[in-house]
Amino acid sequence: MMNEQTYKVLPVIRRLMTNLFERDKKQLPRILVYTVVEGIYPFLAVFLPKIAIGILEQENTAAAQQLITAMCIYLCIAGVLGYAMSRLQHIIESRNMRMRIRYIGDINAKTMKMDYKYVEDASFWEKNERAMNSCNNNQEGIEGMLNHLYKIPANVVTILGMVILAAGLSPVILVALIAHVFVTMWVSRQNHNYRYARKEVLAKQNRKINYYYRTTHDFTFGKDIRIYNFRDRILKNYEAEIDTLVTLVKKLERHEYLLSLAGIATLLITNLLMYGILIYQTLHGMPISSFTMYISLITTLLSSMLKLGEDIVFLQNEGQYVGDAFRLMDEQLTDADKEKIAITDTLEIVFDHVDFKYPGSEVFVYKDLNFTIHKGERLAIVGVNGAGKTTLVKLMTGLYEPTAGHIYINGTYSTKFRKEDLYSLYSAVFQDVNVLAVPIRENVAGTDKNVDDARVQEALEKVGLWNKVKGFSKGLDQMMLKIVDENGTDFSGGERQKLSIARGLYKDAPMVIMDEPTAALDALAEAEIYESFGNMVKGKTAVYISHRLASTKFCDKIALFDRDGLKEYGTHEELMNKKGEYYHMFTVQGKYYQENSSMAG
Repeated sequence: MMNEQTYKVLPVIRRLMTNLFERDKKQLPRILVYTVVEGIYPFLAVFLPKIAIGILEQENTAAAQQLITAMCIYLCIAGVLGYAMSRLQHIIESRNMRMRIRYIGDINAKTMKMDYKYVEDASFWEKNERAMNSCNNNQEGIEGMLNHLYKIPANVVTILGMVILAAGLSPVILVALIAHVFVTMWVSRQNHNYRYARKEVLAKQNRKINYYYRTTHDFTFGKDIRIYNFRDRILKNYEAEIDTLVTLVKKLERHEYLLSLAGIATLLITNLLMYGILIYQTLHGMPISSFTMYISLITTLLSSMLKLGEDIVFLQNEGQYVGDAFRLMDEQLTDADKEKIAITDTLEIVFDHVDFKYPGSEVFVYKDLNFTIHKGERLAIVGVNGAGKTTLVKLMTGLYEPTAGHIYINGTYSTKFRKEDLYSLYSAVFQDVNVLAVPIRENVAGTDKNVDDARVQEALEKVGLWNKVKGFSKGLDQMMLKIVDENGTDFSGGERQKLSIARGLYKDAPMVIMDEPTAALDALAEAEIYESFGNMVKGKTAVYISHRLASTKFCDKIALFDRDGLKEYGTHEELMNKKGEYYHMFTVQGKYYQENSSMAG
């Protein structure tokens, strides 16, 4: 799990603004112009009442004309400044949104490259949910901070100007205003700290609710929900998790309500002082025009100060979550600092006294596992479900590292390889097939760059999919799925499995791993795959994992695993002659295998 590195708000702000100005050179000039325009704009509303009432107090025949002239000038200035402010705000915030989207790309790249152990670690996702969510909307997180930051200088200009104007009125009012602002900030900060301390509980609860939401909206679950009546169970669990979340939110809201009473009290005191002092001074000679100006001035000043306080608290609050995002971006989740090791030769894999248990588990999948997959060998790994066959693949390919012991690849410790170098060594076909919403060509090649269409066609021909693909009007350009393109297509379960095998063939890595590759195929399609298996893996080391033992007759060696690890190892003839667990499994799987056991010799 990652280190508990924390980021204070000022370094977070500095990093945000530095990245912004480095990636968008014109953003700083825009903000400077906006600061000037927005900073002076509120003064128009402050001076207008004084000017208007002052004109009316003159009691001359030209007062009406002067008032109309003053209003026209005001409207022209306000219109120009308002348009400029609105236009600049739109441009600045649009650029800030683009910056947030670039951060999404940074985080996506980070999570796709990180070690696989984090992918299967629920606590990792819970811990980093808010970090990743800091890029997911316009109001909070990175974009929210950027949108608050560019407005603060203008607000400071307004406050300084109005403090100067209000200085001659009464220092008591200024003290009351400042006290109310600080109390409001303190209340907001305390509420945030209370909520932030419970962020992982909230994240966990939201993760549960989102799971049930996704399940009800995922069409792949549609048949099971209806046929097996999972609907009532899902809704029951969904409502229970919502009730738990509501209880938690009510507790947070109750805490926030009690603290907010302090802010209400200081606001009441501030208003009493403001109106009391102004009324007193008006009774002792202050003009009505000055009274209205000071009312507008103090109201605007209070609003600006509160807005500044809100901005500061917002930056402190969201800075913690954006700091979590920066922690995620900065955390060393891969081994990119290792030197590149290139292997193009056929692979030999040696398990040397390997122990393994999954992170957070006390149960060992393997204890003192020793065996070798020789160069150019075709090895069948068989066994019952839960025997650790797929875990073996995860260890070989570097998705996980041994808890103890070593795995050697052509004589080199597997831990000395960079993960991306390890992944390049294997063409793996898994039982669970993921089809992407991209053209068929890219689903096979895994990329849209420098794709060799001839090799794509050859791979599809070998698995028996080319006739279907060439039947599409767009051929290899045919989009898969309807998520992105409503005219996209989808394959059956068996066809998806063939597509996955074609993907492995196109990659043409030094070693082929097939993890239950024919699980979704019918008997005829399975037989076709078996017949062409030798040509598919010619000249390569190959591992074929299955609980159906028909695959073993195509392989040089067989490794049988049970829940205690490697149980039997040898050729088909050796294991049949041994009359152990393999012999028993092969025999009970049916008359077909019995009749063909002699053919395997």
